[in-house]
Formats: sequence, structure tokens, C-alpha cells
Amino acid sequence: MVIAVLSGLLVLMLAVPIDVAFRIQGIEAFKGQIMIRWLFGLVRFRIRVPDAAKLQVPRPGTGQHATKVWGKKPGGHANVLAVLRIAAFRQRVYRLVKDLVHAAHLHELGIRIRLGLGDPADTGRLWALLGSLSALAQSLHNTQVRIEPDFTDAVFEVDAKGRFLLVPLQFLALAIAFVLSPPSIQAWRTLRGGHA
Repeated sequence: MVIAVLSGLLVLMLAVPIDVAFRIQGIEAFKGQIMIRWLFGLVRFRIRVPDAAKLQVPRPGTGQHATKVWGKKPGGHANVLAVLRIAAFRQRVYRLVKDLVHAAHLHELGIRIRLGLGDPADTGRLWALLGSLSALAQSLHNTQVRIEPDFTDAVFEVDAKGRFLLVPLQFLALAIAFVLSPPSIQAWRTLRGGHA
């Protein structure tokens, strides 16, 4: 009986909307803040994005951009590119983003991203995924999203701000459905060193 009551309270709490506002910007080292309001404003707090959280992006020509951008594990870059070549996974990611956007009641969203891997071919493969997401974002109301590929340098630049209302229970259900979907499982095995 106690477990049932606690479970019901947990579900009820997860069904209460959360108001989120954020601003993040930087090149390789990012700074910003996230303001969260819950229980209709009774609970509110601010999360600062530390400038110590850096993404190490080397200069072109070092030959180490794959390891630095995608992680320290050798071969990780090749595995990520193999994941991006899985058409079913790309479609599932596109569907997830679409579902998340519909689940979040956007009041404002502005994003500008400049992204390059230091190798034109690798950047092109990544852009095959990001290009469709950018096109989806352009069709939304109250949004200004621009994603720019950089085919010359290895760079990750972000300038983003927005405000939206989300229901944790709905987002949790979408996340579980995505993680347990066959394309996501296939992508995880490929990332761990399997075959696409």
C-alpha cells in the first residue's frame, strides 16, 4: 500500500510542468545559466554552466582531431561515423527530436552553431544528420535556428537561448522509447565496436 502511494506521488510530481529558461554561449569553453521553475513557481533555482567544461578541439593538421573530439578511445571516431551511416538510427533521432519539440511548449528558442571536425569528409557525414534537424527547426514557431558546417577547421561554437515548458513524465517516456528502440540498440552496439 505504501509503495503504491509513493509511486502515485512520484508520477504526480513528474506530471507537474517545469518552466526552463537558458542562455549558453562560447567557443570550445562554454558559459551560461539555466533557470528552472517548478510547482508553478514555488520552487525555483539557477544552474550555472561552468566555463571549465571545455571541449578540446585541436588545430587542423595535428592528426588527433578524431580522438579529441569524439573521446580518448582509439577508433571511437570511426565508430561514431559508422553510427551516422545507419539510416534507421538517423530517422529515429529525427523522430525523437520532432517528438521532443512537440512535447516542449516553446516560448522562445534561438540557436546558432558552427561545427567542424577538421576533415571535410567527416564534417560532410555529420552534416547529413544535422542538416535535416536544422530544416526541422526552421519550420517551428518562435524559433531561430542556424547550424553552419565548417569544412576547414575543427571547431565547435554555440550561442543559444530559449524558454520552454516541459512535462518530465512525457519526456521520460520519450527517452525510454528511444533508448529501447531497435535502431538505438543497433547504434549502441556499433559504437561499442560492433558492425552496422
